Amino acid sequence: MKTRFFLHASTILILLGTMIVLMNIETHAQDVRKPTKIATEETGNFQLKYGMGMSTRYLWRGLDLAQSPALEPYGRALIYGLELSIYGVYGIYENAAKHPDFEIPENPENFSAVFLDRIAFTEVISNIFYHINTNLGTFRLGVTEYYFPDRLVKEIEVDSFGIEHISYPKSTWLNWKDNGEGAHVIEASIKFIGKKGFPFWGIAALNVYNDPDNSLYLEAGYNFNVLSNNLGIVAGGAVGGSKWYQFTVKNGKVRDGSGLTNFGITFSREIYLESWLILDFGLSDIINFYQERNTILFKATLKIE
Repeated sequence: MKTRFFLHASTILILLGTMIVLMNIETHAQDVRKPTKIATEETGNFQLKYGMGMSTRYLWRGLDLAQSPALEPYGRALIYGLELSIYGVYGIYENAAKHPDFEIPENPENFSAVFLDRIAFTEVISNIFYHINTNLGTFRLGVTEYYFPDRLVKEIEVDSFGIEHISYPKSTWLNWKDNGEGAHVIEASIKFIGKKGFPFWGIAALNVYNDPDNSLYLEAGYNFNVLSNNLGIVAGGAVGGSKWYQFTVKNGKVRDGSGLTNFGITFSREIYLESWLILDFGLSDIINFYQERNTILFKATLKIE
């Protein structure tokens, strides 16, 4: 408990320190602020962008995954419409059990205490996107790979007698098995980003590898300018039963259908400290109707562009 208290206190002190430094910068908001690019992708032969974010929670498509403050480093390279990007998510303190089934086996004698060890959430996301500019807006086609370094994966082997043997090896990067037994999940997606006059966007994402449910996620949103802030409204959710989106089992009952897991608003503002250095603040209020959960999070991101 003491360790968790000090981690919370450290996170708050870091955020307060950042705010104090910003308050001491002798500039006016109208001088350092630039309009946030809502509906366009930057163009150029080559661009390299990277930075670090810190959030009070790691919320992904309405799912509270880290369940703790998290550090989020990232990097992006844009080359003639082709985007290569990597994202990392590192929970600050331990919060979740290793056991991938999230339940204790019926026979306690077959249960290892290692499954109950708690770990900090970690995730590595790799993307390959291609941007196509049209008169309506930009279409982004791509593939995303999700890897969870510190989780155990479930492996099932059937012996010559037809008996299943379940094991839980570590989630090594070289484990590229399919059918939910591997360490990687691959997603194919298409995203539309409207132009400035119509700042609508939408995304469809389908798990195509290592997800027995082949989970489908749909999301749409619209952006506004409100008192020099960006206001984004989003609604998204899984379609059909999906363990990936935690939408198959609830209160011990198997469910199917569609679930609105990511509904809410986000306020954000960018401050240009230098032409190449940006500080981005965001406040989100997200409701997950399937889990009947409301989460408010604050995120600060230092961008180098």
